[in-house]
Amino acid sequence: MDSTNSDPRRNCPTLPDVLGQYGIFDMLCRRLDTATLFSLRLVTKRLANHFAAHAKERWNFNRRLKHFVRNPQSLRTLMARYNALISGSFVIQFFDDSFWKESDLDIYVERESAAAFGTHLCQKEGYRFDRGSTEDDDYDFLGFVQVDTYLRGDKLRSNETKIQVISTRAVPVRSILGCFSTTAAINFMSWNTAYSMFPAMTFLEPRSQCRVCWVPDNEDRIQSLIEKYSKRGWKAEQMQFAGFRRVGDPRSWKIALDIARVEPSSTPDYVLENCHFNVVPPIGFPIGPIGPIEDLRQALSFEFTSDVLKYKYTGGEHSTGDFWSEMFMKATLHGLLLDELRKLDHEAQPHFLARPTQWSDFDRRMYLSVHVFMRRSFVKPDSWRYYDDQVPTWLKEWEEEKNMRELNDQMATVAIT
Repeated sequence: MDSTNSDPRRNCPTLPDVLGQYGIFDMLCRRLDTATLFSLRLVTKRLANHFAAHAKERWNFNRRLKHFVRNPQSLRTLMARYNALISGSFVIQFFDDSFWKESDLDIYVERESAAAFGTHLCQKEGYRFDRGSTEDDDYDFLGFVQVDTYLRGDKLRSNETKIQVISTRAVPVRSILGCFSTTAAINFMSWNTAYSMFPAMTFLEPRSQCRVCWVPDNEDRIQSLIEKYSKRGWKAEQMQFAGFRRVGDPRSWKIALDIARVEPSSTPDYVLENCHFNVVPPIGFPIGPIGPIEDLRQALSFEFTSDVLKYKYTGGEHSTGDFWSEMFMKATLHGLLLDELRKLDHEAQPHFLARPTQWSDFDRRMYLSVHVFMRRSFVKPDSWRYYDDQVPTWLKEWEEEKNMRELNDQMATVAIT
């Protein structure tokens, strides 16, 4: 008797065999939440190509934007031109592959460029201006100057869509990193990349959020925003982490977006990814019965500029510890600024450089004199050199030095020398 095929299980397809049929695989993945999808991805490497194909469609920026605009690529080209960001519930739904009825689209852009978006929406996309809110309407603590609302369609016919153009006082990412109320909301999209800064808390089960904004005069507004996410399933909890973060760091979830038929930005991607923030216990807030201050968290971010940097960045703290505030960066940028000033014709140089003084380059009086000179009527010549292209190298050096200091601190704690 031939027993070769006596066990029918030998001819049964395995789960990877079944899922090897892309139609079946895609149908299954469409019914999985984000956490379960990532768990499935760990089962086998055989499905890597299937995952890539499914991810491209699941996180399709253009498909989601078509709910709001007829030409997503044109809007994204405008975002690239003016370094605008999309944030709010739209981005949460994008990462979560979900859809919330009556959700709007929030575009964050520096105030000088906001009018270009209003013109585009009205002339190219059929929107109409509805109303505008200024910083007097409790938006100041968020870093907003104005919020303009545009509508299309008819609410009575259930086809109305709403886009808000939010004018920011500083670079848009500063408002998102340093002014949003909860970690669940700190997600955003540029013209070519989507970022979630707290993905484990936000999208893996059990879902949670941590309050990261403490402004006494806006307590009611902050609480209402946190409650909005609580009703959607994000449980308010405390966060153990405290320290410095940056956009796109290893704790982030980063998705590269399809950029076909989108005109690229002239601003390099490393500019946004060198925007930093700091997570610390709340500063200057009367906590009262909420709990010990060391158990609470606040996100801090400030705009950072330099006369030898073409672009604007954000830092996490004005004191030591942050990349942009470390003496390493301050000394580096100050030295480069002096180099550029010394390249000027003798007549154009500031007097404290043209005539020898007893000040060293890094004397406090030299810092102050350079600052005053640059803030006056000085116009940079065409030959002026900007050093933004060096920022990724500086960051790598700073992170290596920081990791070494932390390792030395750990070794000292356990008395290892």
